Amino acid sequence: MADITPLFPDEASPGEDSIHTTQDRELVLDDARASCLMCGGKLRDNETYRRFLVCPHCGFHYNLSARQRVSSLADSGSFEETNRWIQSIDPLSFSPRVSYKVRLLADQQRTGLAEAAVTGTCTIGGTESVLIVLDFGFLGGSMGLVVGEKVALALELAARKKMPAVAVITSGGARIQEGVLSLMQMAKTTIAVNTLHDRGMPLIAMLGNPATGQVYASFGSLADVIFAEPGAHIGFAPFRALQNNDERKAASTLYTAENFQRFGLIDGVVDRREAKHKLSTILDLLNPDFQLSGVRNSRPAPVRLQRLEPWEMVQLSRRPDRPRATDYIERMFVQFVELHGDRVTGDDENVIIGMGRLAGTSCMVIAQQNDRSGESDRPSGIGPEGFRKAKRAVKLAGRFKLPIISMIDTPGAEQDLSAEQRGLGGAIAELIAEMARVPIGSISVLIGEGGSEAALAFSVSDRVLMMQNAIYSPISPEVGAETEFRDSQRADEMARALRLTSIDCHEMGIVDSIVPEPEGGAHASPDEAARLLRRALMQELLNVQGVYSRTLVRRRQRKYRRVGEYGSRFRNTVRRELKSVGAAVSATFRAIGRGPEHLDDDAALGDDDPVSKVD
Repeated sequence: MADITPLFPDEASPGEDSIHTTQDRELVLDDARASCLMCGGKLRDNETYRRFLVCPHCGFHYNLSARQRVSSLADSGSFEETNRWIQSIDPLSFSPRVSYKVRLLADQQRTGLAEAAVTGTCTIGGTESVLIVLDFGFLGGSMGLVVGEKVALALELAARKKMPAVAVITSGGARIQEGVLSLMQMAKTTIAVNTLHDRGMPLIAMLGNPATGQVYASFGSLADVIFAEPGAHIGFAPFRALQNNDERKAASTLYTAENFQRFGLIDGVVDRREAKHKLSTILDLLNPDFQLSGVRNSRPAPVRLQRLEPWEMVQLSRRPDRPRATDYIERMFVQFVELHGDRVTGDDENVIIGMGRLAGTSCMVIAQQNDRSGESDRPSGIGPEGFRKAKRAVKLAGRFKLPIISMIDTPGAEQDLSAEQRGLGGAIAELIAEMARVPIGSISVLIGEGGSEAALAFSVSDRVLMMQNAIYSPISPEVGAETEFRDSQRADEMARALRLTSIDCHEMGIVDSIVPEPEGGAHASPDEAARLLRRALMQELLNVQGVYSRTLVRRRQRKYRRVGEYGSRFRNTVRRELKSVGAAVSATFRAIGRGPEHLDDDAALGDDDPVSKVD
């Protein structure tokens, strides 16, 4: 269905001259636009518009050709085109109005391209990559046989050479002139993405205006990271599929990149002027070539911690000026790139995911962002979108072998009918399951308030750390006091009973290590708190790196299997608790003068101790 013969037999081999010729022809047309179509601002002789076709006044992004896209993203002189001469041969002899062959020839002559897709290898910010660019100017960037074949070949090349792939997409939908043969390209390109993922290589998509139809519903949406240009029209249905004026009007605002980010379907909106830097950073993080440095593989000296009253720690963990996740991320990680959305329904702002470097090692960061100011109108708990968002980050980390660092700081999960209807329970369970089986090292740290199931789901890790004044509890002391005492004012008593402090959790084996805080608490010196946490995380990274994935998973699952396991340790713990209760009862009776004077600690248990009889 495709021909490999040259489109222009007399033309020289592809090179810089042919690319510049096409660009120059297009720039001449663009120079004729003296003012912006959107805001009327002056464009002529403007450097921003000349280089990026972006209005410097309103930021409107005009359409770029494929050659211009390549020039703006690939390092100078590094692009080597692949499969340049593959072209369509009108498989259906389609000509109900205008011959398909005539249309092809017209667009070939106008754009200088053989087809709507340009593929090749290059370096982007120094990282060797496979680049795929669709040109909307060639039959609307639609995916026919040749486009599907070139995309599949490029993805297969990336898989074979173990190189990341970058796809820049501007497409208006189906190539109807090739009928159902065009439709089949969705399966072809999807299978090619699977091959790339099976080799552990990433696919990054940059969506232009528009990005719709078959391309969006196949390899475009399967990218590991998806960015879009400001104002880009995104969605499966093109404008012409919307039937009435109201829907057309709604599409102009709802089918945009900004709205898709709000609904958690893309990772971010990126200005074209920042696109190369953003792609370079992502490619660098997903292809880590660095090792931990500056840390000796030895345990730090033990730190003597001051034991405060539990209620004091509760108050410290909730201080409005206590450092939040973003404060630690800014101070500890370099090249941090935030990702957005659960790729299902939304983007929970209470959860932050992204990639960054810690001591030269690329990591996946999953953090709970607790708003303790009380000024935000968003729900304080984690919703189902937040758990799904975190699960997506865990799966990405496992695929690309990025150690996971999660930060816990939340009062708990969102509890209302709407959250239940959006699948809260299942989302929590799925995150716990994914954290338990991810084949890469993981470290969790409780930096503030570790509330109930939301804290647990984010902390199922190989190593669990806890800041000195953080808390970890299945219920808030106020709610617990209301439940047990019918008096929320007795929250301080409930805090003692819950044993929610870092020292208590360490003694019970719930957390592996306590991270000291500056004198007075983390809020007294956020920089020093971040330094202490960074050092602890670097040490723990050394402990989990270099361990076989199967060993990590087996150890992690065994660790949580043994929590509360019935055995000698459990029996001894229960025996101590019963003796403690017996002593308290004996003392009470003696104090009120009604108890038997001969009742002592051992008699309180006597021969009827059920635990002592267990073999």
